[in-house]
Amino acid sequence: MRILFVEDDEALASVVSDALRQQNYVVDFATDGEEGWNYAGVFTYDLMLLDVSLPKLDGISLCRRLREAGHNNPIVLLTANDDSADKVRGLDAGADDYVVKPCTIEELLARIRALRRRQTAPGAPILEWGGLRLNPSFCEVTYDGNLIHLTPKEYSLLELFMRHPRHVFSRSAILEHLWSFNDPPGEETIRAHIKGLRRKLKEGGAREAIETVYGIGYRLKALPEPEVEETPEQQTQAAISQAWERYKPSVLKRMEIVGEALQALENRSLSESLRGSAERESHKLAGSLGMFGFPNGSQLARDLERSFVQLGEKLPAEPPQIDRLQGLVSQLQHLLENDPTWDDWAIAGAIVEPTANGTGNGRSTLKESADSSTDRSDPRQTQNPLLLVVDDDAELAEELRSCALSWEIQVEVASSLERARSMLTQIEPDVVLLDLNFPEAPDDGLVLLEEITARFPRIPVLVFTVRDGFDDRVAVARLGGRAFLPKPIPPHHVLESVREILQRNRTATRPRILAVDDDPLLLKVIARFLQPWGIELRTLEDPRKFWETLEATVPDLLILDVQMPYISGIDLCQVVRNDNTWNELPILFLSADHDAATIHRLYQAGADDYIAKPVTEPELVTRIFNRLERVQLLRAIAETDPLTGVANRTQSTKELHRYLRLANTYQQPMCLVVLNVDEFRTINDRMGHDTGDRVLHRLGMSLRQKFRSDDVVARWGGEEFVIGMYGMNQQDGMRRLTEIIEQIRSDVLLVRGHPPLQISFSGGVAEYPSHGTDLPALYRAAAKALTHAKTAGGDRLLNARLPSVSATER
Repeated sequence: MRILFVEDDEALASVVSDALRQQNYVVDFATDGEEGWNYAGVFTYDLMLLDVSLPKLDGISLCRRLREAGHNNPIVLLTANDDSADKVRGLDAGADDYVVKPCTIEELLARIRALRRRQTAPGAPILEWGGLRLNPSFCEVTYDGNLIHLTPKEYSLLELFMRHPRHVFSRSAILEHLWSFNDPPGEETIRAHIKGLRRKLKEGGAREAIETVYGIGYRLKALPEPEVEETPEQQTQAAISQAWERYKPSVLKRMEIVGEALQALENRSLSESLRGSAERESHKLAGSLGMFGFPNGSQLARDLERSFVQLGEKLPAEPPQIDRLQGLVSQLQHLLENDPTWDDWAIAGAIVEPTANGTGNGRSTLKESADSSTDRSDPRQTQNPLLLVVDDDAELAEELRSCALSWEIQVEVASSLERARSMLTQIEPDVVLLDLNFPEAPDDGLVLLEEITARFPRIPVLVFTVRDGFDDRVAVARLGGRAFLPKPIPPHHVLESVREILQRNRTATRPRILAVDDDPLLLKVIARFLQPWGIELRTLEDPRKFWETLEATVPDLLILDVQMPYISGIDLCQVVRNDNTWNELPILFLSADHDAATIHRLYQAGADDYIAKPVTEPELVTRIFNRLERVQLLRAIAETDPLTGVANRTQSTKELHRYLRLANTYQQPMCLVVLNVDEFRTINDRMGHDTGDRVLHRLGMSLRQKFRSDDVVARWGGEEFVIGMYGMNQQDGMRRLTEIIEQIRSDVLLVRGHPPLQISFSGGVAEYPSHGTDLPALYRAAAKALTHAKTAGGDRLLNARLPSVSATER
């Protein structure tokens, strides 16, 4: 930990600095405010100690200037003046603590430790990594209870890694954190300290705690996931059922109180006391139902709680409020009458909005949703994505919630960091929108960001804040934030960013790599390197089979050896770069030739990267993932329709051409479908283009979920979708398409101010090679069948007809 100490009393500064260094802190010392300002502009500090009465620039002014410049590290003011007004001035200037001289060294060190605890996980002053424990209060390190003796610099290194377990520290970053300005060491010294720390940890039992990230630096190695014995599904269901039977009476008792409040509301006799009881019981239901297998019950209870809160602001209730409460209570009672196995899809979207005449019917809406439900192994795939907004600005949160309705996004709001932590133990949002400023909290949003990325690495976090300084942007990037949105911007711009992140996550499938090398041993080594990282690897020893393997594998990245029999890797690279379908495929070369001429030939042929043999695991994995991350991001932008999330016309055309080539090679059928939304122009004209966008967005989401990952699903423009099913004839394709469309057709879209909207579709189905041997011919045949379906009144799927045969051909 690095501290800046600004004090003009050199005798006092010497005593305090020595005490801090004995506690393994790195201390930089400045004698006036201007010098302290210059130090803060050059180095990164974990904490600053500022005397108030400084020459050139007093401590309070320096503190204010640091805060205005975006420095968020803890600041402690030291002064001999214990006047209350001076304390107020210092704290208002941005100080985190105010220490009156004279004070003991022990008190000062305790205050520093307290401030450091605020920056780390709440309630966790002792740092742990498996059996390794570091106690900052006593500068003590143990492993499984056995003391490990470290030098001060080794201790500081270990504390740095354990306080930031996911962060990779370069040598320059270690130098900046652990050495003062006056005694910078060379890189060899840093390596020697790392080596010594590793040796002592290994001797103490903590093997391989510090890992090297090739080309970047060092970090604390991630602990392996604990092996958990798989529990059979029947045992899990039995455990849930037993818990439900045990606590069901308590839950139903809470529902009785809610029902009493609803009855009193209908009779115009609801008291404030009963309303408050119903609000509290709804809150308890929202927190408990999800644990018993009723995730949608929690959602309904949350909506009940919000409704009772709104009633507290305005009584008596209006008819639409009473109708909404009736619908919510009816749905929740119906839900609790069944075993905890409800499908999320049955309830998603079932919350009733008032229709044009101000009424609603919760019971009928629930029945329609339940009738249209389908069994799916992953219930979250069949409900709208969930956005957790962590912001104390209630007005902004409600604007986002209202705007999100038209984006098919659910919104939950946490008005404090503690509330957000509690909610994250009960729900798993698809995205978190996080503000950094919480004036009443002991820590800020950066602490929660670090917690989320550590505990829930798959949940993307978008930071939305007025703190637009470069230091904040760097901190957010280091802690794993996925986007940085400066306030103020309109809610629909925020939701656009949310949808982009959601679509990017959906396209981030398991990476697929094709490795071509005539050395089978090397291919086995590569497979062993990549297997723990969840990469799907296909290997090939004979380059003569390259093209058919490439088309069958459809890799995200290609690994080539340079020297191979029959065809060299450079030749294969040039073949790939000359093909319109594959010319953007990332290519990584492996070669035992290190000379400049060979490397120049590789990049001239179109290589993206090069690794010299022998290959090491850290280098290979780092290079692969760096390349894949860039490619996936570019693909998400270039190949996806932004409104629906399905493939765009350009990308789908490439995929369909590839399937046609495979169908020709392996004598396989292929179905092509042209699908259209009926009366789409009328929907736009009567209900607005926002509703039309919702229709297309929901249709795209449903098609993505219900078709196979190998099928091509694309939007070619307007309301027209094109679907390609490789290996299916016209009859099988029609049967599958009919089942899926029936499922989608049964879904009802709720539109404020309009009756429920039920969408119908028309489509035409063509087959390769019966209706054409190329994409234009197949499209014309399917489009012609679509036209016949429209002419016949729509809401139907028709097969394309076989082309007529002339008398000469007969």
